[in-house]
Amino acid sequence: MKVISEQMVKILKYVGEGIHIVNKDGITVYYNDAMEAIEGIKKEKVIDRHILEVYPNWKKENSTLLMVLKNQKEILKKKQSYINLKGEKINTINTTVPLFHNDELIGAVEISSNYTEVSNMSNQIIDLQQKLIKNNDVKIIKSRYYTFDDLIGKNKEFLKALKHAKKSAGMDSSVLIFGETGTGKELFAQSIHSASERKEMPFIAQNCAAIPDSLLEGILFGSVKGSFTGAENRPGLFEQASGGTLFLDEINSMSGELQAKLLRALQENYIRRIGGQKDIKVDVRIIAALKTVSLVLSETESFIS
Repeated sequence: MKVISEQMVKILKYVGEGIHIVNKDGITVYYNDAMEAIEGIKKEKVIDRHILEVYPNWKKENSTLLMVLKNQKEILKKKQSYINLKGEKINTINTTVPLFHNDELIGAVEISSNYTEVSNMSNQIIDLQQKLIKNNDVKIIKSRYYTFDDLIGKNKEFLKALKHAKKSAGMDSSVLIFGETGTGKELFAQSIHSASERKEMPFIAQNCAAIPDSLLEGILFGSVKGSFTGAENRPGLFEQASGGTLFLDEINSMSGELQAKLLRALQENYIRRIGGQKDIKVDVRIIAALKTVSLVLSETESFIS
């Protein structure tokens, strides 16, 4: 029986992610246009050839396709960074699963999402933030923060929210701000920070919806060299904002798994870098924002309407 039907080939041709399918012997039987673009190699050089023949730098121990064929277990959302045949550094998120027919292994499929541009942008942002904080340039940053004096309005709901915000500034608990897009949630967050005891320390903002969830974890918690292909020793935003405030906008866009890790960090004041073996103590105040309220706040959290 064929690993992939002609009808499926027609469908996969138009899929945006890279698709690489091999039979049970590790011979490529399908390689779509998106995978060509990611890896910089024509399908004619891949089809009907064994993986290790096409990719000499891969081994049975580090090829996700061969690992899945051997263990017959899926590998989900594995981060990979490598140099393609064009000499370009590529960052992908791969999901690899075994294929069965009548309970018999017939092959494996790998789905690759190319996050190279997003990953490079995220790394540049983190590096710039880290250099800025290392240079103790906090006073210069502070001059651009909004304060409560910048928030002007006479609407009753606005004045009520302002009152809550000022009260929260005198506390050190986590804060949740909700409101529609364009209502000034970050302005409130900056104002709370500027009026708090942490005002001389960093204020770092991150839009959680702007970064894929698979990359956001590394941005928040940092990574350890070797934790995944291409990973470096890099502090995350929790470490960079230590002593100050971390503003997480659109926090509801996080997956439930990542929200659970964030909750643990809030409860214990410790984080662990991706691939790390030790807990790192952090002192960060979290101000989170979302468009609608769908979270139940603990007794220690402040609330701004």
